[in-house]
Amino acid sequence: MLKGYFIQYKFIIPENTKHSSYTYQKLFRALYGYMQNVTKSNGRTYHYHRKGILSEIPYIRPGKNCVIIPPKSFAQLDTFFKTGKNPTHYWRTKGNWKAVFYMDEKDLDDSQVILAVKEQIARLFQNNYEEVPVPDIRMLSEKATLGEQLSAEKVKLAVCEAEKVVSGPWFKDIYSRDPELKKFYESYKALKA
Repeated sequence: MLKGYFIQYKFIIPENTKHSSYTYQKLFRALYGYMQNVTKSNGRTYHYHRKGILSEIPYIRPGKNCVIIPPKSFAQLDTFFKTGKNPTHYWRTKGNWKAVFYMDEKDLDDSQVILAVKEQIARLFQNNYEEVPVPDIRMLSEKATLGEQLSAEKVKLAVCEAEKVVSGPWFKDIYSRDPELKKFYESYKALKA
């Protein structure tokens, strides 16, 4: 059994701010990140994941306004709750809001953690090679095995992102129990070599 911190949080904002206001949206975007669709003048649409505090770590969302994260990742979330510092929005000051939270340690099933790590990988990598900033490392590894010429910049970027996953919390404890995660790790090692 792996351990995780269950965190139930609440954002407190001034009473005159409506729940439908952009402030709420910005807070949740800062926490979880969001997908941005950009349509270029040539008609093509590109999808970008704009990172939030939790984008680069595995997490489980058991309900509304709560999350389960690896214990080692709590400091990032705590800093956000105290300062508002996040990768999504550059706020010069925290703003007129605060967060309160309750925390408890939980035992997690392997299947929950495996799913959380797979979702983390899906947030960080995209399947298309040509048009995305960080192509899927498994796809890059397959192309390299077939002898295809790969962009050194894209390989370096994918390996760097994969490094965050394989060195991050929960991965080493769980990857050997799932074929997809094993393949991800093997692809990472092959491209890193």
